[in-house]
Amino acid sequence: MSSHPSEDIPLQLKRAFSFRESLGLDTNAMRLVNSQGDGLAGLIIDRFNKNFVVYILDARWYPHQKAIRDALAEHFEVAYLVFKDRTVSQTRSASHIAVDVLIGQGNSQTIVEENGLRFHVDLNDNLNQGLFLDMRKNRKLVASYAPGRAVLNCFAYTCSFGVYCRKSGASRVTNVDISAKFLQKGKENYRLNHLREGRSEFVNEHAVHYLERVAKRNNLFDIIILDPPSFSRFKGTVFSVKKDMPLLIEKAFRALTPEGMLFVSTNLSSISRPQIEEWAHLAAKKTGRKIIEVNRLGQDIEFRGSGLMKESFLSAVLLKTVSV
Repeated sequence: MSSHPSEDIPLQLKRAFSFRESLGLDTNAMRLVNSQGDGLAGLIIDRFNKNFVVYILDARWYPHQKAIRDALAEHFEVAYLVFKDRTVSQTRSASHIAVDVLIGQGNSQTIVEENGLRFHVDLNDNLNQGLFLDMRKNRKLVASYAPGRAVLNCFAYTCSFGVYCRKSGASRVTNVDISAKFLQKGKENYRLNHLREGRSEFVNEHAVHYLERVAKRNNLFDIIILDPPSFSRFKGTVFSVKKDMPLLIEKAFRALTPEGMLFVSTNLSSISRPQIEEWAHLAAKKTGRKIIEVNRLGQDIEFRGSGLMKESFLSAVLLKTVSV
């Protein structure tokens, strides 16, 4: 937490809010406070339209909940405000955290707008509310290459990458996830953006198995998106991004067209971009492929101090490749 006295907290919050407003982002969903990046270590605040979520990563923030609530209510129109205790678990995949609703009982769902697209969000749906804010610019970038191309969205979650790519004119998009619940939310996002579901566009399967299957059948893709969770369990097996990412990248290369592109990302702070690039170059060598361009990416602009703390970290690369 900041060393400033408690009476300075409202002023610090106002400065953080004003900074985001000055960015002119084409969205009503954004990170408003990013822990120590805003001089407020242990505090994260996200906005989703008129719904707001406060993550407490440091117990010293407990006495200041009213001050935070009042600062938000003074600056924004707040329909729903929930505090979530992450003092124990700070992983993106955590599913059990204490919540305290301070404004708007029973109204946790909303629709947000991002770069002209719309997405369902539910702030009471565990830790992951339906849209990862830090990937906004990466969704837009990947979609800019999608027109006329076949796109495979692995670990699709609620299919925001799929929505972006379809709206950008991809020839086909396949969203793959082990969770039928998340894929159903993806279908809802498609309907929200007036997208008609294509044949085999939503596949309830482990991404690793799907990559193996399409490569074997030579059903190749021009763009593949890999944004796996740090850890997951599926039918008795455990996926660990640190252990399994190298082979995952190799399998993705085998499912790419000769001039295909691969997007790879992780929020696990122990994996750097150079590490991802090293894995990618090794996988390219094994699969008869050459990486001709690397676009190094991270969190979006409002994530101040990104990379300085494990609660705000994203290593991502977009790789252009050719078969050799």
